[in-house]
Amino acid sequence: MSDLSNKRIITVATTGAWPKTSNNPNLPTQPEEIAEEIYNCWKEGAAVAHIHIRDKEENDSMEVETFKAVLDNLHNNHPDCDIICNLTSAGGIANTEDGRIAPFKTLKPEMASFDCGTLNWMHMGIFNNNPKFLMRLGTEMIEAGVKPEVEVFDASMIWEAKWYRDHGYLKDPVHFQFCMGAVGGIPPTIENLVFSICL
Repeated sequence: MSDLSNKRIITVATTGAWPKTSNNPNLPTQPEEIAEEIYNCWKEGAAVAHIHIRDKEENDSMEVETFKAVLDNLHNNHPDCDIICNLTSAGGIANTEDGRIAPFKTLKPEMASFDCGTLNWMHMGIFNNNPKFLMRLGTEMIEAGVKPEVEVFDASMIWEAKWYRDHGYLKDPVHFQFCMGAVGGIPPTIENLVFSICL
């Protein structure tokens, strides 16, 4: 029996929600580039790929066919890769609720993000995750057989997740991803991480 005491789950977000190649020339933005970078990260030990996509102008997108192209490139070109694919259900702060749900509902990846609260996003606007949407999001994920990744940008979102779990919109064991350091969320300190984990 293997010792699990020192095991770690490494999640990689190769593209993220907003950068472009003008911010970082090495950023993968097109499906084949994103798939290759996911594979390279898997070879280095990553277990989960948090996937965002771009349109041809490198703007954030929730286009189902582009997500499909990433997954097809990854699985067809690298059948040995067993990384867990986690599709964003946010994309950017201006996407519609239907658009945010469509990729995981259509493609049924292993995981999709569940942003458990509304916050001011990087002094640019409101990242809207209202209660009615989160109830729908949790229900759709359960029906699709997709595991939610509860993204925690602030400690209050942990308490929110407990409410959605207690009311049947999330199922145990709840998987948390601490997204610290985003402007508008909790600062990335050891003290804040310990505080959040203790909640």
